[in-house]
Amino acid sequence: MIKKLATVAIWCLGCVGAVCVSLSVKDTMRSLATKKGLETGVAVAVGDLSKDTHKNIILENSSIIVAENCMKWQYIHPRENTWNWKDTDRLVEFAEENGISVKFHTLFWHNQNSPFLSERWSRDKALSVMDNHISTVMERYKGRIKEYDVVNEAFEDNGSLRNTIWLKTVGEDYIEHAFTKAHECDPSAKLFLNDYSNETMGQTKADAMFNFVKKLKEKGVPIDGVGFQLHIDTAYGFDAEKIRKNVKRYEEIGVLVSFSEVDVRIPQRNYENHLAKQQKIYCELLKIAVEEPNVINFITWGFTDSQSWVPYTFPGKGHALPYDENLQPKPLYAEMLKVLK
Repeated sequence: MIKKLATVAIWCLGCVGAVCVSLSVKDTMRSLATKKGLETGVAVAVGDLSKDTHKNIILENSSIIVAENCMKWQYIHPRENTWNWKDTDRLVEFAEENGISVKFHTLFWHNQNSPFLSERWSRDKALSVMDNHISTVMERYKGRIKEYDVVNEAFEDNGSLRNTIWLKTVGEDYIEHAFTKAHECDPSAKLFLNDYSNETMGQTKADAMFNFVKKLKEKGVPIDGVGFQLHIDTAYGFDAEKIRKNVKRYEEIGVLVSFSEVDVRIPQRNYENHLAKQQKIYCELLKIAVEEPNVINFITWGFTDSQSWVPYTFPGKGHALPYDENLQPKPLYAEMLKVLK
């Protein structure tokens, strides 16, 4: 069982008087971050919950968890009138048993959709399907799931809205509609717009997303936050100060930020030469998360290299997570704990 950092005083009475012995419980990512007011966590596959070593790592590192796949349309809502709750229920129950919050990922995305969805639907039909999906999910888990990625990856790299099934059938206001309906279903849930390559102020996509969210806020749309996925490659530029400035401008308009899917990939060959840069990036991101009050959580996309999506998606890249393929914490993990201390 995870325990917060504590000092236990044991008083031993001997012939020469009382002796005080101080014992410290193991520092964990979860215990240290909680003291800083920051949630930390990992993306979880349901299979992880049946493996003791995996489960222990999740518990040590997570005050919030997100499902890697089981909440996406093709799994949870495979046919129009068919719902598969088993895996999501299990994940939510595990979280509740261990005092962990849950982020739902994701209500709407352009990938991993169900085959019954159609670009030929009328606007009214598409809105009806959207509303049914939102209300069925959120009414089932009302008060049990804390945060929702309402829309995921809505933007192209050039800053335009991605031409998804919902944009084609409903129009640009599908995002506004989804947030409004989600808030109606569970007013206590925090609602997020999540994306990748949106973290660095001054880049086209990041600026477009900020301006879009600012307009939503000005219209009174109930959007609580944005997610920075932060799938970072050490081969490309990394500017911690511009990320911090981006976080700050969201704070100025009353928007929370989630560091929602963090991993830092490096080359598979001669990877040892890239470990220092990888460690620096992880620690600088965590430092921003600790220091900026509107960053509410820091979540890695998985925890062990043995299950990472990176090698399959980016051939020749890997070693992206804080635990190696043998489920051992890497040196960068110890440095992250130092940041939290």
